[in-house]
Amino acid sequence: MAAATVAAQTAQPSLYAAGSLRLAFDEIVALHASRTGKRFMPTYGPSGKLREEIEKGSTPGLFASAAPQHTEKLVQAGKLRGSTVFTRNSLCLMVAPGTALRHDALIKMLLDPGLRLGTSMPGADPAGDYTWELFRNIDKARPGSYALLDAKALKLTGREVARDDKDLPYARVFLEKRADLFISYCTNAVATAKAVPGLAWVRFATDINVAGAYTIGATEAGGKAAEEFVSLVMSPEGQAILERHGFK
Repeated sequence: MAAATVAAQTAQPSLYAAGSLRLAFDEIVALHASRTGKRFMPTYGPSGKLREEIEKGSTPGLFASAAPQHTEKLVQAGKLRGSTVFTRNSLCLMVAPGTALRHDALIKMLLDPGLRLGTSMPGADPAGDYTWELFRNIDKARPGSYALLDAKALKLTGREVARDDKDLPYARVFLEKRADLFISYCTNAVATAKAVPGLAWVRFATDINVAGAYTIGATEAGGKAAEEFVSLVMSPEGQAILERHGFK
């Protein structure tokens, strides 16, 4: 019993967060640890899958989601103490090295049957949900596009929580030549371009783009450290870190 008590007291608190937050939150985790002595151990993955783990009994100290519905559902279930919007992210198109990026014809590129279009998994990953919302917006401007995009989209990421992965998966998609195009958050495009020489990317036009809200909340298990972490995320310093990684 004594050993178990010591282990509980010294265990590092855990943090669940959307995969797109990895680079920014790694910095915020380190800053929080330097100030409080409490280092959160992050698990990154699709927000929908992380929410399901919490619903099934996992007890992280914090949960940061790429879509409000996941944190709000946990608040309603009594598993999260709050759901606060802390940043936003919009969609960009990544284009494989060797494929010409036609800035003035992005919709034509998406619909081109000769170009493989990669996406994240809707339902499990908010990036996928936002992508299908983008498809619907495109359909309003060009009727019939939704059915074509829905049929050709290759759902290559966001299916499961990959705890062993330490990097964003999009670089592998391009390096393994599994897609010519990929729709994801602009923050992911910035990071992927650093890992894949020759990769190009562009933000979708405002009239069709989708800006997703990110929310964060602490659990009862998180205690004071979790509340302090949320405060840091919302502070000017935390917001500056997020903006440096492409969030707005």
